[in-house]
Amino acid sequence: MDREGISELVRANAKMFGPRPALCQHGGMRSEEYSYQALDEASGKLAAALIAQGVQPDDRVALLCDSRPRWGVAFFATLRAGAVVMPLDPRQSVDDLAANLDDGAPRVLLAGEAQERLVSELLERCRGTIKVFSLEPDDANPSFPSVDSLLATDRNSCCIARDPGDAAVLTYTSGTTGSTKGVVTTHGNLLFQVRAFRQVMGNDADCTTVSILPLSHLFELTVGFLGVLYGGGCVCYCNSLLPVEIITAMQRHRVTCMAVVPLFLKLLETAIRNEIAKRGPVRRSACAALMKLSPFLPLAARRRLFSPVRSRFGGRLEYFISGGAPLDRGTLRFFRSIGLPVYQGYGLAEGSPVIATNVPRDDRPVSVGKPLPGVEVRISAEDGEILTRGPHIMRGYFRNAELSARMIDSDGWLHTGDLGRLDGDGYLYVTGRKKNTIVLGSGMKVQPEEVEDLLFEHPDIKEGCVIGLRAERGIFAGSEEVCAVAVASEGVIQRCAAAWPEIDDTIRRVIEQRSLRLTAFKRPTRIVLSRQALPRTTTRKVRRPVIQAWLSDKGARQ
Repeated sequence: MDREGISELVRANAKMFGPRPALCQHGGMRSEEYSYQALDEASGKLAAALIAQGVQPDDRVALLCDSRPRWGVAFFATLRAGAVVMPLDPRQSVDDLAANLDDGAPRVLLAGEAQERLVSELLERCRGTIKVFSLEPDDANPSFPSVDSLLATDRNSCCIARDPGDAAVLTYTSGTTGSTKGVVTTHGNLLFQVRAFRQVMGNDADCTTVSILPLSHLFELTVGFLGVLYGGGCVCYCNSLLPVEIITAMQRHRVTCMAVVPLFLKLLETAIRNEIAKRGPVRRSACAALMKLSPFLPLAARRRLFSPVRSRFGGRLEYFISGGAPLDRGTLRFFRSIGLPVYQGYGLAEGSPVIATNVPRDDRPVSVGKPLPGVEVRISAEDGEILTRGPHIMRGYFRNAELSARMIDSDGWLHTGDLGRLDGDGYLYVTGRKKNTIVLGSGMKVQPEEVEDLLFEHPDIKEGCVIGLRAERGIFAGSEEVCAVAVASEGVIQRCAAAWPEIDDTIRRVIEQRSLRLTAFKRPTRIVLSRQALPRTTTRKVRRPVIQAWLSDKGARQ
């Protein structure tokens, strides 16, 4: 690339890979497929059309659409017009989306067919004027003018040169607090990510992936989209989140790797185990014996032993990359035992986003790997917080210099808010969240994640979390106590015939028994059963403040 802008990627790759497939769709009513050459042509013409609609350098163009090939065309078109991509998550509430639009003030919004009603509602609530175009073709009869109509006249391809420090993406993240923050990621940030990731993972033109995570989040955008395209690979989008549909897509397109979150891996593990359980007793026993033996064998041998499983995914799958949340160790061991290693990494939106990751040649599964080449990581001696510095650090929060200065200190260190440690070999371990720490009346501190790992790894518990709750009685009244909130699994509900008093007693006994393995001060002094799923962010992180507010209600605590 002759200029250091991520927008140059598509032109450079069109020259190198031409007719090779870049983006395709699995399933759906309409077929979508773009070669590298077609992606270059379509995004270049749409860029010119956006400029004709008044889009200027550094204007925002919002994308509100499910992940699909046309999303990729719109992404590159926006960058080539010199504008900033503002990816929105269709799963967010109307309130959150309206707040994001009001803050980001995009000039244009490009929407998918499934989001048309949502867009109409947003336009009624948002301040200012936003031009809306549909990403659907004209023959789909969209409610808004189609981008195809913008291309009706013959336009020349366009690509405005950008510098590394120019904004490329404006991502809104709520984290676990619910407060909206716009993270400004630059062209340089994105280029650093894809180059560093390719260096450690070795992705090339043979890479094929099925994308199942939202492109509105930087993990999928950099690892599952730009990282694959940078090496000349192919990204296939699947319309379904059902494991059986995803497995079908993986098999048909013969994937080599996938970016996933722990929830998907848990579902996939369950599906594989259920298939094994359907086999005869002899084959089940043989499989169990192989599972015990496989940890002592090299990867190649494990793949040969479990080749029938690997063939279900197309026969070329080499590994998963997991991010977004900690991965259950049992799930990690399961996939390693069948020859499909999961490389766990760590990052956050402000780090654009990957900071460290395990890789094929350097893997220590219990850790989140070593920092990417060029990334500095150190642990604060004061409180154990993970700090990081390097070319991956965001430019700052959108229109919020004060918050940016609190997050990035004068020496350029990003304060992640996570706690961790580095071992003697440079591997990073994340031990918890700084702001989630529970401080007891005794002065002792409890890290919720540590307690959660032990308490809730039981088949009778679907999910749970540990939070600090103000004690109202006893000698510790006014200080925090450890509170465990748990949701019963479908299995225990069925076993108890939906008799909730019996279900509650069962879950309490499980938690109390498992708590005995904890140091005394870490044991929950209050156990609360929730009959509803725990509230989570779109990246599946528990919204602890929401749960605390619920528990603080007098009725919920009785």
